[in-house]
Amino acid sequence: MTGGGVTGTQRISLGILEDDEPTRGYLETHLGAEPDFDLLFSCGLKAEALAALEHKAPDIVLVDIRLPDGTGLDFIREFRAKGSGRALILTVLGDRTTVLLAFECGASGYLLKDTPVEQIARDIRSLVAGGTPISALAATHLLTMFNAVPRQSPREVVEPLLTRRELDVLTMFSRGLTYRQTAETLGMSAHTVSDHVKSIYSKMAVHSRNEAVFEAVQNGWLEL
Repeated sequence: MTGGGVTGTQRISLGILEDDEPTRGYLETHLGAEPDFDLLFSCGLKAEALAALEHKAPDIVLVDIRLPDGTGLDFIREFRAKGSGRALILTVLGDRTTVLLAFECGASGYLLKDTPVEQIARDIRSLVAGGTPISALAATHLLTMFNAVPRQSPREVVEPLLTRRELDVLTMFSRGLTYRQTAETLGMSAHTVSDHVKSIYSKMAVHSRNEAVFEAVQNGWLEL
């Protein structure tokens, strides 16, 4: 099968978005050798992968989150908007916030990079069959979230605690930008960005950028 949906035991078209060249080469070699996989593209940049989608969208795309030209989460949103293909995260990031953001952005599975390549191949087939392959650590985060869902209906509207500029900073972080990139994009110094971050942490009682982004999304202050 090439592009579109995935059914039965037909061939599985595959794309890889991974900026680390040795890792990308390793995945290309082993997954490309699977008899039922057709490797459509293997890219190190989000822009390259998006360009590849213009020619043919794979059934499954393996996506790293941290990329030199943005974030894999942005790619997933665009990939999902183009059709019925599915995205499988493959990353070193296993923190709660990143896991939840990935699924909110449309990921269908979440694996860590220490997953053996043979297991990755099995998980790709499982995803095609309707499963949701997910690492044990990511599953723990999801279960914790579901158990902690507030028992209230309808959901309360929380007024923003942050200034417009602080929300701008969080928006940049949600797109995977670094402190320096955020400063350049917003036309401020890195020191000013740092001051905004300290204020955000204090107001929201959080301890990381990912946690701040997650809470802001949950409160309806940011849209992914």
